Amino acid sequence: MIGFRRELGLLDSVVVVAGGIIGVGIFANPSNVARVVGDPVLILLVWALGGGIALIGAFVWAELASRFPHVGGQYVYLQRAYPPLVGFLYGIALLFIINGGSLAAVAILFATYVDSSFVPLGATGIRACAALALVGLTAVNALGVRAGKWTNNLLMAAKVAGMVALVALAFGRSAPASHFDPAPASVFARASVHLLLTALVPILFAYGGWQSCANVAAEVRDPARNLAKANVLGVIVVVALYLSMNLAYLWVLTPAQMAASPALAADMARAVAGAAGAQFVAFLIVVSSLGFLAVVILTGPRLIYAMATDGLFFRGAARLHPRYQTPVFALWFQAAVSLALLTTNTYDQLLSYVVFADWLFFGLTAAGLVLLRSREPGSPAPGIAAVPGHPWTTGLFVLVAVGVVVNSFVAYPMQSLIGSAILVVAAVVFFVSRAGRQP
Repeated sequence: MIGFRRELGLLDSVVVVAGGIIGVGIFANPSNVARVVGDPVLILLVWALGGGIALIGAFVWAELASRFPHVGGQYVYLQRAYPPLVGFLYGIALLFIINGGSLAAVAILFATYVDSSFVPLGATGIRACAALALVGLTAVNALGVRAGKWTNNLLMAAKVAGMVALVALAFGRSAPASHFDPAPASVFARASVHLLLTALVPILFAYGGWQSCANVAAEVRDPARNLAKANVLGVIVVVALYLSMNLAYLWVLTPAQMAASPALAADMARAVAGAAGAQFVAFLIVVSSLGFLAVVILTGPRLIYAMATDGLFFRGAARLHPRYQTPVFALWFQAAVSLALLTTNTYDQLLSYVVFADWLFFGLTAAGLVLLRSREPGSPAPGIAAVPGHPWTTGLFVLVAVGVVVNSFVAYPMQSLIGSAILVVAAVVFFVSRAGRQP
């Protein structure tokens, strides 16, 4: 019987976790945060708070990964905690909303930066370039997990090196542009709970993605141990990079200048290194976009494979290529969905679909851990990577997820309603197909 190859070690898994988080958000989202909270110390605090929430999520997924080190990750966790419908809905949401929308959105952004900074492409050329990136990275991953691993590792190394260089460039200035006053009266003078929650929205979007690595559990060596470690270590790496980047922005620009900037990273680099600095940032965003695409293309089809082996997706998705041992059908099906979305939606529209669906299932998955523990007296067993502070930390994460989902209906009502409609249609398909299989 053909099976997956266990090619991924701990370092490879950490790279998958961190690469699934670091996309393009850190180069733009700090502007959105600065528009909400104008104090430089408070800006750093809310980014640290968002990192703490992401770290709780990483610990939740670490415990679930050590309990169920199986291909499919979050789909498997939902299947263990809830009736089969919930796992099926997540798989459909992942394919048609979360991954499909993310891949199409970031591919468009990648091609837009190529067009604006390197090679003029025009409107049609941007779509063609985005499609080429999706098809090319899908083909690489179809050739085997080793090819996908090395592509991902190289892109991640370039991404981190570029961010470190950007931070070093910023700190080359002798004095900071922002005034850092740590006194609570100064920091929280104009702050409120509403403002902090509003600022957290773009931050939590930038931190999302730690869940991806669990999908490739069948290709990780000693997955019960390495997946748990990779989730936590990967998020810690990202938190350190994100805080460093925000400090670099504040070192070169004031919060008001950050808030007014439509291209924050480029403006910061231009301030310290001129046009060459802005060109360097454009190249870094192109590399970061490709790195994010590589991770999602690697991990997503494994979850679809797991669904298909349970009889909840097309039978062809449950087969591995006899030579490359990759889920080729699922890989190209995911590419087809992304290419379809690429031709019909814009970047902002695509991301607003993703926000609603992603955090809906984040909350359900964390709540599922609470259910699993309640069913097992004495849980967790020795050897399980238990969540520190459970159930309080897990409960806090669930509350944050509920807040993000509710806010998505306020901020993006049409997209959230369409996303809900897709899930309702998927539920109808699920029950009709099960009824059709009854004797």
